[in-house]
Amino acid sequence: MRIDMGGHLPKEAVSWTATTSTLFMLPLYKPVIQFYKPSPLNDMCMSRDVLRQSLIAVLSKCPLVFARVTAQPDRSLVLEYNPENSNNPVLEFHNATVSYADLETRGFRLSDVSSNGLNMPVEDGMFTESFESPLLKFKVSFLSDGGVALYSTRHHVLFDGNALFSFVSNWARCTRMLAQNQVPIPPEMSLVQCLNKTGSPKPAEITVDTTQAFSGIVAAIKHAMDPNNMRSCVFSIAASEIKRLKQQTMDSGLLLQGEWVSSNNVLTAFIAHHITRANMDACVYERGPWVVYNSLDMRRLLGLPLRGIGSPLFTVNCLVSYDELMDAKHIFQVAYRVRKCVERCTNGYLQDANDWIAASYKELVKDGIQEPWNHMSFTMLDSNACNLGVSCMDKIPVYDADFGAGRPEMVRSLDNISNYVIALPSPQSDAYHLHVCLEGPAMNALMADPGWNSLCSLMCDS
Repeated sequence: MRIDMGGHLPKEAVSWTATTSTLFMLPLYKPVIQFYKPSPLNDMCMSRDVLRQSLIAVLSKCPLVFARVTAQPDRSLVLEYNPENSNNPVLEFHNATVSYADLETRGFRLSDVSSNGLNMPVEDGMFTESFESPLLKFKVSFLSDGGVALYSTRHHVLFDGNALFSFVSNWARCTRMLAQNQVPIPPEMSLVQCLNKTGSPKPAEITVDTTQAFSGIVAAIKHAMDPNNMRSCVFSIAASEIKRLKQQTMDSGLLLQGEWVSSNNVLTAFIAHHITRANMDACVYERGPWVVYNSLDMRRLLGLPLRGIGSPLFTVNCLVSYDELMDAKHIFQVAYRVRKCVERCTNGYLQDANDWIAASYKELVKDGIQEPWNHMSFTMLDSNACNLGVSCMDKIPVYDADFGAGRPEMVRSLDNISNYVIALPSPQSDAYHLHVCLEGPAMNALMADPGWNSLCSLMCDS
């Protein structure tokens, strides 16, 4: 069963001015899946009718998710609200033959999601340029033993990881409130307001190519790889181990008085050391420096709702030398330099970056380019350097999605981007679950690395 939610939109017309850079910086779909263990309450709290009605209720309070991005004759960019849009949110239901117990036994493998029909593939791939597809899609699979799998995929144009998990959390809260005859609370928005200044400096992290669209940029600059040779694994590393490495960094003598590093800085450095070395040892990439980048949520710096809908992301790039990557003694130094790169992204810098993007969009529209966001990308995709990305989501409400029968027992990211690591918290927040995608030879080298294996345990291999 598939339900087009467009027929349940609120009737009033709403339009939002598009004034944020990263609202359009990543035109791709990113999926996740949350697994709920069998419970007699699932039949009541997560039934078709209950979930459908609660989703309608929460969406009716959130017109932004029905938006369609358009360039106007006056060169402005807006998110148009129109009940006839083809990209309205979609909710789909599915009776699966696989059981929760089987999925759990196999470590909730990523391949089991697609082989059992628990996902919702995007027809023209994750790097789609089409705005005809829904920007938000959900699939609820009722497992054979009473468990439930909730698959969510969103277009990064409107939802980053924080926004998606916050939206699902709000949906779950809305479901519980409706069961108690309470009025649902609408989700907050995270629109970055730009001053539309001219003359703002071009941020080093952004590149523009008006000769081709985003998919062409990606195809031209990404390392040539065989998609059939990609391998995705999930590893677990104890939070206590990262805490220990963090303390060692603080005691290393590298930091000046008053300086500090975060656990995420240290985790990024640890991942960078082992994964870049695995790539080079396996001869997937030549030996040399790498650009290590973090995804930076701009909400706090720019005073936005911390759980707001939107995609206010930025990338923080850190160039790491070959010698630093190959010697484990330099992990502390890399962690410190990652921290210094993050500190450079002040609220003033990010505001200037947004202002530059807004001005550039208008100039591109003036030149006849109707979808300027499809011609801009982060320099992390530069083919002249090897790149490794790390997104730490330990402060995001990944497990805060109780529809009335309990929180999800496990969450998996289904990204399949090479050399991009997503670190999700464990259900008890006592470990990080590292979702790693590498080319086959590099993954083999990583799994043979004693230093990696001494701290990381394999959860599932797809």
